[in-house]
Amino acid sequence: MPSRVSRKFSTVARESLWWRGIITKDDLSWVRQNLGRSSYGFGAFETISSSRLLPVGPLGRTWDQRIRFVEGEGAPHINVPIGERYDYHQDYERARRERDPHLSPHGLFRVIENGFHFHALQFMQQFGPLTLKPHSLTGKGAEWISLSDFWDKHARFVGVSRLWEHRSDVQQLTDAWRWIFERREQINRVGPALFGYMPLWEVDKYSPPPEGLLWERQEGFESALKNFADFGILQKYSLDVIQSELNAHTADCRQIWMMNPIGNESQDVTFKPIRGFSSLWGGIWDLFGQDASALTYSWRVCLECGRLFYPRDHRSMCCTTEHQALWSKRKWAREHRRTAAFRQSD
Repeated sequence: MPSRVSRKFSTVARESLWWRGIITKDDLSWVRQNLGRSSYGFGAFETISSSRLLPVGPLGRTWDQRIRFVEGEGAPHINVPIGERYDYHQDYERARRERDPHLSPHGLFRVIENGFHFHALQFMQQFGPLTLKPHSLTGKGAEWISLSDFWDKHARFVGVSRLWEHRSDVQQLTDAWRWIFERREQINRVGPALFGYMPLWEVDKYSPPPEGLLWERQEGFESALKNFADFGILQKYSLDVIQSELNAHTADCRQIWMMNPIGNESQDVTFKPIRGFSSLWGGIWDLFGQDASALTYSWRVCLECGRLFYPRDHRSMCCTTEHQALWSKRKWAREHRRTAAFRQSD
């Protein structure tokens, strides 16, 4: 009788592994003091033509060697060594448990200040670059990161996040669309298609929203926004755009089949399909989509302090019970003043 062979199966969740950047406290301090925001530092560091290739590999510890401005771009490229792997989905699960979206890559990405390079380095220290070239995925390489591209992607993600967060308030939703309109050129520099375009079944083909983009309509942006007189219409339009953006930015999704044993003694297995992404950028959108699903409460913006939080239930409007109590008192006072003013006007 043949002896039983004990099989071991990998349980590593390869679909959500990514690489952190090697960024020290000294690095962060230097960047904060010398790089500033946007194109600050232009002229103090080497500027190269857009046709010139950046050198491959790590360039040592001197930051003067690790920064290049490229002609025509609004922020520098920086050379970031690639460090250890981690599982960003584990960070997401921790964020849900502790009700703190900032512990997950998509939550921290939402709240950093656009154009402030210190925040970009902090993000990459914790969660890594948004995309990496294959030669960098060894734990020993280094990657040139375009901060222009990083901040363009950030603006696009924040714009969609604002639409989702304010989908139930007409004034805030209108303001979210104005925020996007003011940054439309930056947002549209991010591929694979214009903002709000829906991917079609044919590869690399996209279609605009049924109502068209608000700033492309003949009557102009503000008039087009006012033409959505019914809040339900504006809300539906916004949700359609969110859906299109989710589909567009998770297009690099791959289905991976993972093998799992049945019980401890059985020699049989099952195969389970899971999603995998070739970039943290795709993973961030996937986590955002999971938050926006009907199975969980997505993050909210605390009405007292403005901090992101995961609510305990649908009634939670603030990140802590203390802030909830303060907000409730202020809400009662505002409503009491309006009622008193209305009675006096009679």
